[in-house]
Amino acid sequence: MKRVVLCTALLLSAAGFVFLQTTSPEPNLATLMPGGALLYLETPDFGRLLRDWDTSKVKADWLQSGNYAVFSRSNLFTKLQEVYGQYGEAVGFRPGLKSAVEIAGTDSALALYQIRDVEFLYISRIAEADLVKTELWTVRDKFEQRQAGGVSFYLRTDPASKRTVAFAFTKGFLLLSTRDDLVAQALQLLAGASSPSIASDRWYRDAVSAAPHPAELRLVMNLESLVRSVYFRSYWIQRNASVVRRYWAEVADVKRTADTITENRVLLRVPDAAEPAPAAGADAVSGLVALVPPEAGLYRASPAGEPSAVAALIVQKLIAPQPRHSGDWRDAPAAISPDTPAGSEGDLETRIDEQPLPPDAGISGSIAAIRALAEKSGSRALLLVQASAQLSGPFVRMPSVIVLDGAQDWDQDTVRASLGAAAGKLWTTSGLGAGWAGGTAGRHPVERLDGLGTLMFAQRGRLLFLSNDARLLASVMDRAVAPPSTSALNYAAGFRHLRERSNYERLMTALDFSSSAGGGPDFDHPPAFFSGNIGSLSRVLSRVTEIRVTDEEKGGLTLERVVYRMLQ
Repeated sequence: MKRVVLCTALLLSAAGFVFLQTTSPEPNLATLMPGGALLYLETPDFGRLLRDWDTSKVKADWLQSGNYAVFSRSNLFTKLQEVYGQYGEAVGFRPGLKSAVEIAGTDSALALYQIRDVEFLYISRIAEADLVKTELWTVRDKFEQRQAGGVSFYLRTDPASKRTVAFAFTKGFLLLSTRDDLVAQALQLLAGASSPSIASDRWYRDAVSAAPHPAELRLVMNLESLVRSVYFRSYWIQRNASVVRRYWAEVADVKRTADTITENRVLLRVPDAAEPAPAAGADAVSGLVALVPPEAGLYRASPAGEPSAVAALIVQKLIAPQPRHSGDWRDAPAAISPDTPAGSEGDLETRIDEQPLPPDAGISGSIAAIRALAEKSGSRALLLVQASAQLSGPFVRMPSVIVLDGAQDWDQDTVRASLGAAAGKLWTTSGLGAGWAGGTAGRHPVERLDGLGTLMFAQRGRLLFLSNDARLLASVMDRAVAPPSTSALNYAAGFRHLRERSNYERLMTALDFSSSAGGGPDFDHPPAFFSGNIGSLSRVLSRVTEIRVTDEEKGGLTLERVVYRMLQ
């Protein structure tokens, strides 16, 4: 009996081995895409992603939001609608989200080859029984047929716009493109041709080698080619093409769980670019992140950088907040009407017997005093912690804590002198009333400036704590004993959306002179920018409680992680 069982097991093992040797593995979709793309997007279950989006409350809320109302009037939206309409004429019907869900199979990929005309190739694994039910398949009789790789494909061109739609179905794959040559090349690759594919392009090959484990959604970008496109530079919302030029390829993977969405990015630095020198405070950033308290609404930790930048931040956040004046250089100055009066009775209060104060009166001297302090102690890393605090009426306070990690212990006498000089130039006359007095922040002894404003500091070895709020400062100092993160972070930041939402709406509604930040979109009149447009986006994303961003440098790679924490 034992021999029979053993022989049976051996036969089954041999049969399984033969099956594995004779059954071809499923092809990587990147090997079926012709080379030369700008970006490549893939997912193991595109249909599920689309159905999740279609039935989500986020989608319904966004379409009813003021933010969407503004976007629907934008130049980008108008151009996309025009292209969408032209391709609709080419295919014979206006495809919507329902049509996209119909042709969304499991393993799916999309490659974008040209931005201006939205030229792409889409490949998806879909059952033939599901495909024949789609609107695309029912209109195939209106298309002409071509051959490539021994397979027939369908082609139709709109005579007015010259837009083309081509598609084919073979071996369980639907191929859909805005160019017939892309479908033909993909069919030849599927038939076994040795033509160049995205999988053989260096930007794709090196990017996926740096991130070998794809997630639920993967985006691979040919940054070198993207930055050369004028359309990318025009519509890229971050407007940071100079930063993107440092990298030639990127891969981003998105993974979802019940309470998080995590995006991991790997950016490949341009090979001939100079290797960035390690930041002096890169090893100290992780230690500063451990000081962030639960009460924080926003935080940012990074190497300190230039002393002048450190000084400007301290003056801006704690001593003399200044409004930012900026102009859009792309707009020509408006003509002045000859009917505009040259002045009014209010000008009688304008003094002409004294030289007017410069716009930054006193600011330059304050920054210089703080800069000297930062230069003397050699700041390595900096942490900024902020939180909103509600007051009566529409008023909201924005207390801040800044922590500096120095190259050596801070000298308290030098700190007193520098901060006193910086604040004294703006808060007092001739420095009167700018002395220091002892105080406490929670259970921690601190020194407080005896002036009109609120400024306090505490020194703990190489850490210098600066703040304009005792409660927030105490929360940060309470965590000075917490163990630092084990990661060697170059940058870390976070925003606690759930905590800050109500105070943001309260403040921005007052600034916009709006009676309410709520309500649906008004497509005839633009909403107030802060409380209506941006405020509605905050409400759409109300499930997002917190966003965390970290950055690490490893050799020629930049590793970024963005974590969105969600309400259950």
